[in-house]
Amino acid sequence: MKKLLIFTLTAAMLLSLAACAQSAAPDTPAQEEPVSDNAQIPNPWTDYETAADAAAASGFDLTAPEEISGCSEKTWHVMKGEDGDVIFEVTYGSDEARAASVRKAPGADDISGDYNDYAETETLDVTGRSVTMKGNDGLVHLALWTDGGYSYALNVTAGLSQSDIAALVAEIQ
Repeated sequence: MKKLLIFTLTAAMLLSLAACAQSAAPDTPAQEEPVSDNAQIPNPWTDYETAADAAAASGFDLTAPEEISGCSEKTWHVMKGEDGDVIFEVTYGSDEARAASVRKAPGADDISGDYNDYAETETLDVTGRSVTMKGNDGLVHLALWTDGGYSYALNVTAGLSQSDIAALVAEIQ
C-alpha cells in the first residue's frame, strides 16, 4: 500500500511538472532580434550643391580658397546639432581621397574634429589673427583660429609649409 501511494504521488508530481512546462512555453517560437556587427550612426552632415545653398542653410557665409594642394573639386556641407550648433564645411577632393577641409562655426571652440596628436605646435600671427598650427616633420596639417565671433579650422591631409598654410588662412573668412 505504501509503495502504491509513493508511486501515485510521484506520477502526479511528474504530470504536474509536465503540464506546467507546456503551459509556460509560448505558442509561437521566440523572435530573435537580428544582431549586426556593422551598425553605424547616421551621417550628421547635409551636402549642398553650392556654397550659397550651404550658406543659406547655416545662416552665415564661408569664404574659402579656390583650391588647396592642387585640388579644386569642392563639396559644401552643413551640420546642425540638436543644441543649435552649426558648422559650415567645404571639403576639397572626394570622400575617398580628401585633400583638405575648411570649417567655420559661431563661437570659440575647436571645431576641427581632428583628434590626432601632433609632434609640433606653434602659434603665429597671420593677418592679425592668432593661428595655432599643428603638424609633424615640418609640415602643418591643422590650423585653428577665431575671428569675428567665429571659429575656423583648416585641415590639410598631406600637410603644407607654415607659409603655405598662412597664405590659405589669409583667404578664409
